[in-house]
Amino acid sequence: MLRLDWPPLILHVQSTLRMGSDPATSVLDEHAEARGVDRLFVADNSALANGLGGPNPTLTTQALATRTAERIVTRYFGGEPWVLRDTPVRSTGRRVTAAVVERGL
Repeated sequence: MLRLDWPPLILHVQSTLRMGSDPATSVLDEHAEARGVDRLFVADNSALANGLGGPNPTLTTQALATRTAERIVTRYFGGEPWVLRDTPVRSTGRRVTAAVVERGL
């Protein structure tokens, strides 16, 4: 874990746990499972592939979390994969979206 002794800044600190296929150069495997701790998955900004920051990483983080959740369900609970099969579920209802648009947010 990376600890920063800086005053609060608006930054997207990410990529502190390298993800990859080579155990010699990565803490997490290609499915975001920790190499040193069984069944420990990291599905937040720590596991992102680069530390460039910049644009808001929210959508990338959501995609990683969804993919990681699917991996946990298929590997440890015998579930079926759904990411490439099903249509994503809306995270907000139509009323919420209409209210946001109405307010110009």
